[in-house]
Amino acid sequence: MSMKWIVFLASFCLMLVQIVSGRALAPYVGVSVYVWTGVIGTTLLGIVFGYAAGGVLADRRGDAKTLGTSLALAGLAALAANYVVIILGERMGTGSMPLVARVVVMSFGAFFPVAFFLSTVTPQAVKRLLSDLSKTGETVGTLSAWSAVGNILGTFAGGYVLVSALGTKGVLTAVSVLLLALGVWVARGEKLWRTKAAAVAGIFLLGAVIVPGSCRLETNYFCIRVLNSQNDAGESTHILRLDHLVHSYVNPSNPLDLGYEYEQVYANLLASRYATSSAFTAYFIGGGGYVLPRYIESTYPQATNIVAEIDPGVTEANHRFMGLSRETKILTANEDARMHLARGGDRPYDLVFGDAFNDFSVPYHLTTVEFHRLLKSRMSPDGVYALNIIDDARYGQFLASMIRTLREVWTYVYVAPQAHAILPGRNTIVLLASDEPIDQDAWYSTISPAAVAKDLSEEARRSAVNLVDPTEIDQLLDRVRTPVLTDDYVPTDRYLAPVFSDAY
Repeated sequence: MSMKWIVFLASFCLMLVQIVSGRALAPYVGVSVYVWTGVIGTTLLGIVFGYAAGGVLADRRGDAKTLGTSLALAGLAALAANYVVIILGERMGTGSMPLVARVVVMSFGAFFPVAFFLSTVTPQAVKRLLSDLSKTGETVGTLSAWSAVGNILGTFAGGYVLVSALGTKGVLTAVSVLLLALGVWVARGEKLWRTKAAAVAGIFLLGAVIVPGSCRLETNYFCIRVLNSQNDAGESTHILRLDHLVHSYVNPSNPLDLGYEYEQVYANLLASRYATSSAFTAYFIGGGGYVLPRYIESTYPQATNIVAEIDPGVTEANHRFMGLSRETKILTANEDARMHLARGGDRPYDLVFGDAFNDFSVPYHLTTVEFHRLLKSRMSPDGVYALNIIDDARYGQFLASMIRTLREVWTYVYVAPQAHAILPGRNTIVLLASDEPIDQDAWYSTISPAAVAKDLSEEARRSAVNLVDPTEIDQLLDRVRTPVLTDDYVPTDRYLAPVFSDAY
């Protein structure tokens, strides 16, 4: 095998590990600009020090044994990352250390060594291949090109194929096996070295087999975990975690048992508009635990439920682990909601529920005025769009921008914070948008089947579905001067950055 292929494979593995690193950390620190910044920064730091160390090794040693050792150590580091992520994740995932510090420590501990050892390969390969100083530029350029091709193919293979096919643990183990084998092959003339490398590799690989996976299902989108529990009534329930966020509480034996308080707003919206015998069409942007679609299927049997869930793995987890019958009448489109809406449909949607935001990882293309105009074009004239977002009243930038954006498309926008007011602290807030005003008397006098099932007191029920006074909304907009969100300008990460930092 030539030095070109060695450099190619080392670069291929480096990009695989970088793609995997963000997914590996997600169950413990989520997916956000903070996480990817820490991962990319740590990888680049490993490359800097690796290049420098590789240059020194090339000049002082420059033999096959040293190059083989670098590759083997990179392989062992990739395998060890499986352990390091779990150990540090369990200890730091819920600790008091600031989020950015946790991300950096976990990235550095798990993935810096891999980037470092892999980056020592190219300088050593240059030195071993360079036999004529008059061709220095050609030699360095050729190896750099092979390295770049390896980076590109590693990125595409990891992101599009290997992560979903093998999972993070499988990819790191496969990278380890490849690099260990490559190291042994490069240093094949060193018999004692091969024996030691084989013994160490065998121990580590055996350990890799017993390292527990942190995900029930792992896809290109989420690390999916389903935890089994019981409620106060002794009924079996399921907790759906997408990455590190508890997304849904599911009670398959009692669909009226809605887990989150904001879902009481949705139930109240349904009950205030429709009798249980009514026929209407509800569209869901994001499936999660299918909690509200199950509720509608059970309580409003004449209704049509359509769910746009981008991740087929989430739908499959509902069927396999959370009691959603494969014979359900709920219709699922496993694609991005905006793409699904752009293709049209044969019926207008009477109610649309938006729940595609995963923690603070906001799919920004579902927040813009262009998206909402598309959505409105697929709705009935008196349709209502209800979505939940996360924000903190102390900042309110995302909330203010979403209100302004919705007002660009619909005549009436209401805010339901599940409290008497928009309170400080990280909170889930429901926004309701329509061209028809909400009848406030009917809204507050409605008692939904979900509220009855939860045995909410009158005070608790009114608090759960409270719509804040328009004056309070205007005061928020006067205080927080953020723009309408458009496809050209949608800085949701920046708006949520202080909320994210405070929450973690």
